[in-house]
Amino acid sequence: ADGSTTISNLSGAGKLLQIVQGGSNVASSASVASKATQDTGIQVSITPSSASSKILIIATISGGASAAINNWAMTLQKKTGSGSFANLTAANGAAAGSRYLSISGTNMDNIYSMFNVGFNFLDTAGSTDTLIYRAAYFNSSGSTRTLYINRSHQDTDNNDYTRGASWIQALEISA
Repeated sequence: ADGSTTISNLSGAGKLLQIVQGGSNVASSASVASKATQDTGIQVSITPSSASSKILIIATISGGASAAINNWAMTLQKKTGSGSFANLTAANGAAAGSRYLSISGTNMDNIYSMFNVGFNFLDTAGSTDTLIYRAAYFNSSGSTRTLYINRSHQDTDNNDYTRGASWIQALEISA
């Protein structure tokens, strides 16, 4: 279930033109090397009607990592047309020494909890090519970690543990 939805209401400036949702309620995992970035699989695709349109991104990402003490940092990335994904510099933290620049994150303190990070950002489309926005995880640890989406590391099959869902929406607003 990818949760994709599009609602259209084409009208004048400052109006909502479309809403698109992507994401998943399925649990997944991936091994991530030390100091590496990993796609979470949570993304949304939108084709703006105008390059001057504003694109409002709203997201909540659920999951965890395989170590009790680990930063769980999310970075907003963007791909335009057939280009490559790149960190959306304006959306993420300002440069400060050797710190990793993320849009949102948390410092985990146990492996039994599932954490949520939420974020939003208002971007300018800049193109009428298809835009894809995605959440990427950064492993700040000096060791390889397993990234978990929509579940915690400890995922025993009983009602002491929970599963989650991760969603990202893109709203096109006329300029």
